[in-house]
Amino acid sequence: MLRLERERLLDLLASVEDVDWARPTQCPAWDVAGLCRHLLGDDLYVLSLARDGHQGTTPPPGLDEAGFIAWLDRLQMDWVAAARRVSPRLVVELLSWLGPHVAEAFEQMDLLAVDADVSWASDHPVPQWLEAAREVSEYWIHRQQLLTALGYPTDLRADLLGPILDAFRWAYAHRLASVDAAPGATVRIDVSGAVERRWRIVRGDRWDFAEDSAGDVVAVARLDADQAWRLLTNNLDRNAVLDITGDPAVVDVLRRTRAIIGTPE
Repeated sequence: MLRLERERLLDLLASVEDVDWARPTQCPAWDVAGLCRHLLGDDLYVLSLARDGHQGTTPPPGLDEAGFIAWLDRLQMDWVAAARRVSPRLVVELLSWLGPHVAEAFEQMDLLAVDADVSWASDHPVPQWLEAAREVSEYWIHRQQLLTALGYPTDLRADLLGPILDAFRWAYAHRLASVDAAPGATVRIDVSGAVERRWRIVRGDRWDFAEDSAGDVVAVARLDADQAWRLLTNNLDRNAVLDITGDPAVVDVLRRTRAIIGTPE
């Protein structure tokens, strides 16, 4: 997945004219060049950690979720500010060179080992494949933001968006843990359009996914694929109308669930 995502990113960046690097993006603090420098920082971090086991800058102990988000935001802002000394051309060259190395590091992972940390998906260790999908989703999301900034439509091809949504869905069961419900209570999430998915989340000892359920349906979300990824990543227009109905507490969770490290907007 990462090799394909990187190929599409580099194809896009090859079309960027000099004047386009200063275009604003959906990340308010960064223009096109700044967002690409952020991706470069991601590459360096991921390769250092996955290949070399290098943790780099670690968060201060004792942070709650909001504190961790604030700390990470500052860290990323500091990196992009320092990387302004790197030209857009060199950023693209480095992304081209680093991509295969990052992909190779992922391919060496034991994807079934349950020892990864994805904070928006679980409070417990998760499979390494979910960590890999999370990293791919980070690149994919930012490419959509670059496409928008450069005046192109978003890329909803199912070969990448499908697996990314399959990873994102973990966030729903994780956030529903805050909602108490009777055993068998069921949440239906139906995704249509470019990618079609039918998710059923059922309350047992905890909320978890099931193939189907005969229990009471307490909430239903009907989203098209574009709405689904945008809602889960803080890229949805605040005035967008969503078809999410049911128990108010569950509806609130479905509206506020995010599959990124970030506060719902």
